[in-house]
Amino acid sequence: MIIRRYLVKETLKTQGAILFILLLIFFSQKLIKILSSAIEGNIPRDLIMPLLVLGISNMADLILPLSLFLGVLVTFGRLYSDSEMVAMHACGVKKNVTYQVVFLLCIFTCSLSLFNTIWFGPWSSIKQDQLIENAKLNPSLAGLLSGQFQQTPDGNSVIYIGNVNNNNLDNVFIAKVNTRNNERPSIIIANKGKTGHDKEGNQIITLENANRYEGTANLKDFRISNFHNYLGIIKPKELEMNNDDDKIDVQQLGILELYHHNTAKTKAEFYWRLTLIISVPLMAFLVIPLSVSNPRQGRLAQILPALLLYLAYFLLASSVKANAGKERLDAEIWFYLINIVYFIVAIILNFWDSLFMRKLRLKYVAS
Repeated sequence: MIIRRYLVKETLKTQGAILFILLLIFFSQKLIKILSSAIEGNIPRDLIMPLLVLGISNMADLILPLSLFLGVLVTFGRLYSDSEMVAMHACGVKKNVTYQVVFLLCIFTCSLSLFNTIWFGPWSSIKQDQLIENAKLNPSLAGLLSGQFQQTPDGNSVIYIGNVNNNNLDNVFIAKVNTRNNERPSIIIANKGKTGHDKEGNQIITLENANRYEGTANLKDFRISNFHNYLGIIKPKELEMNNDDDKIDVQQLGILELYHHNTAKTKAEFYWRLTLIISVPLMAFLVIPLSVSNPRQGRLAQILPALLLYLAYFLLASSVKANAGKERLDAEIWFYLINIVYFIVAIILNFWDSLFMRKLRLKYVAS
């Protein structure tokens, strides 16, 4: 049907525009946090883009239901305010067509939400932690910040580099402060150097015309050595996986793993993910009657109540998740309670102008 395709096209265009704007806003916030961490030296600069891409899953959790909700609200509200929807009904287009259109859009949005909630979300959370922890254990020498003192991965030495240009280093200062096996403290100074990797994946720093000062002022065998090429090897540390149930990040577990783990945090996370999936059709079903407006009314008359209902739903759900994780309430009971209440509200709003509800209202008004 031409009308159905027209409604799908208009709603999908609006949903896509809203999704793009929301992603841009969340991307900007995420980028600011990552850039601030990179400036402080907590993460290397080459991890900025991977962390941004992996952070899409957290953004999509709330953006996908909201984009469909606002897409239906804005599109149908505009059609009612421009009297297009009234003309469609006058030409014989049944109201069921709008429900069919929203149902098709729900299938598309729910598919994305299921993919994100079940697989991409936990996978991206694991990858983010692995990238950050690996960067902390094995920071790239080429990614060291200029003009800052930083520790080596083993924590035994301190490195200062005056200038970093790709793999070339200028004004290098290395102080080995924590010694082992009767080694003496040493300081290495070089004007130039470069970094690389060997076949085993070890990080290599090569210093040109380096001077090494070994010993302390109290020792008589203080040594000063000069090297044409001084080669240093930093072996990478392996990332240890944490199998302790108390320290497992619930965001990294699959939905089936959450179901089988009988703890407060996993239970709260399980029902939170179900909420993210169910909210897509529930909020879309709820917003259909809220999008109906009179051309004489302003658009805020329909948008404000709808947004308040939407915000109340997710504020309640997030509050239940936080308190259920601390064993203050039962996540399962509140999950069913919130969703059943909103489902009843959606049914009442959708059938408010039906013949049965009109007769019922007239009966109680007359009495």
